[in-house]
Amino acid sequence: MLADYIKAMKNGQREYRNRVAKGEYPYLPVLDELISHVEIDGQVNLGLIQIPVKQIVGTYSSGRTTAFAADFMPILDESSEFAMKWGALYDSMSEEGLRDPIKAFEFNNKFYVMEGNKRVSVSKFMDSVSVMAEVTRMVPKRTEEAYCRLYYEFMDFYELTGINYLYMTREGNFSKLLNGTYRAKEDEEKHIWSDDEKLEFKAFFTYFEKEFDARNEGRLSISAGDAVSEFLDIFSYDEVKESTQTELKTALARFWGELVLYDRNDGPAIVLNPTPESRKTALTKLISVGQSPLKIAFIHDKSAATSSWTYSHELGRKYVMDVFGDRIITSSVERVEDEEADDVFQAAVDAGNRVIFATSPKLASPALRAALKNPSIVILNCSMSLNHQTIRSYYLRMYEAKFITGAIAGAMLEKGSVGYISDYPIHGTTAEINAFALGVQTVNPRARVELEWSMVRDRDPFEEYRKKDIRIISGRDLNSTASRGQEFGLFKMNDDGSHTNLAMPVRHWGKLYEEIISSILKGAYKNDENVFGPHSLNYFWGMSSGAVDVIYSRNLPPGLTRLLRTFRTDIIDMDLNPFMGPIYDQNGVLKCEEGMNLTARESVSFDWLNDNVDGYIPDISELKDDAVELVKVQGIKSKDGGEWN
Repeated sequence: MLADYIKAMKNGQREYRNRVAKGEYPYLPVLDELISHVEIDGQVNLGLIQIPVKQIVGTYSSGRTTAFAADFMPILDESSEFAMKWGALYDSMSEEGLRDPIKAFEFNNKFYVMEGNKRVSVSKFMDSVSVMAEVTRMVPKRTEEAYCRLYYEFMDFYELTGINYLYMTREGNFSKLLNGTYRAKEDEEKHIWSDDEKLEFKAFFTYFEKEFDARNEGRLSISAGDAVSEFLDIFSYDEVKESTQTELKTALARFWGELVLYDRNDGPAIVLNPTPESRKTALTKLISVGQSPLKIAFIHDKSAATSSWTYSHELGRKYVMDVFGDRIITSSVERVEDEEADDVFQAAVDAGNRVIFATSPKLASPALRAALKNPSIVILNCSMSLNHQTIRSYYLRMYEAKFITGAIAGAMLEKGSVGYISDYPIHGTTAEINAFALGVQTVNPRARVELEWSMVRDRDPFEEYRKKDIRIISGRDLNSTASRGQEFGLFKMNDDGSHTNLAMPVRHWGKLYEEIISSILKGAYKNDENVFGPHSLNYFWGMSSGAVDVIYSRNLPPGLTRLLRTFRTDIIDMDLNPFMGPIYDQNGVLKCEEGMNLTARESVSFDWLNDNVDGYIPDISELKDDAVELVKVQGIKSKDGGEWN
């Protein structure tokens, strides 16, 4: 009895000294003091529940706080009456367990003891996982402070799951975890977890947390809860919950680089042009002979016949076939549905493809899973703001071309407004809208841009423009092979119903694919990792790389043509940034000061529109069904103004 107390006391005194040395408070935190500056909205009786011992962090009042160090280990002398009672309690709990529940308050998913400090102290010394407790929740008044927003997310999560043994450090992760486990069914507004679901998840999370803690050893600032929400955002819960601990350990080891990147939270490295390092030929490539053709697969979520997006990537594939000849063999898979995506990627690997281009943001998760499973395969995904180290992403700075077509529209406008039809409210499209509007504004400061969305339900952009007599319109950039209409690029609607093409922005994916494939063939693909360090890499190439351009009509006025050539040259030389201040949004808020430029990285996440734009960014509830999944992955905003998770 006394020996156990002395051991616990020494642990407590060590903790006490360490805290004092660091200038930290050495005793138990006191809830009364912690909430003295917090407005409490009310108290909720949670009843008799199991609470995790590791989340019992303090005491309700200061009465007994100085008997314990901050980790609940005792610090009073072994000859004290307190020591004798602690020792007797230890003997009792060793033989019979904890007979009487403690009483505690819960605040911010931490527990503070009202009755039972010694029982908690002994439980922690015995490495108990949980104790029974009568719990009262202290609910703070809702504010916009980060801790409060996160706590309200937790309370919503707890209401559905009854889980209090994990916590998050970042907003959105509780919702992400719900989406990754047991989602609400079609006939449910919210899904309340059953007892079996709670037990099933607890068994899985116990394995996961054990492996996370063993590998982490305190190096990452994120919690095991954050980690599991990220893990289940990529891996299917239905599959991994059946994993053995060895299988889970292997999967987590492969995923660890992603968690390290997530912990840093500094976003992808934006690569604006091919780097000199990526064009170097490795020595091994200089001396290699008889090399087999490089097999490359292109995986699309739609068909080239119906999707101009897929069609443009297929043009890029055919371009590199011409460039590299028999040095490469390419194949493509179209109309890949979510439920079959993993099998499609694995089939591409099994067929001997060493490089895979996934051409839609919707394919990002299966692409990442395939890369984690097949680390020797080079896999890239066409998307913006993808933050994964295992795969790289690529996109084009189309906003540069849109700025030029906006300048053409502004110069050609005689009266009224210019029309602009966008498709999905996702990362990158708002930059294109704003660049077009700024191009219009540059040559015609009083002109307005009327924004419409082709993916908004029950609305025809062309009908809206006919009502308002808007004749100059920026439409889709390229038609699919099945489309009969020729209204793409920038065009003018004529009185007889015909149209005149004025200019067209060009996505030359082939140029981007050529650079990446050439880098792989030269053995230089890995070099960019040495240049940019342990980041996710996003190739965000523009006119300076040849991957973006503008084709315009020869019938444009000569003076305007000269101006456009100047704009084009300056953008290619990167002397002209379309996002040059002063720039104001629709609410008159200054977004970029005069003489300053917004960066390519900043442009990716624009959730605002330029002050000469009439229109808005729709939320997901307004969109057609076939737009919803993409917007969930890459959407720029939601109803509450935050990003989609």
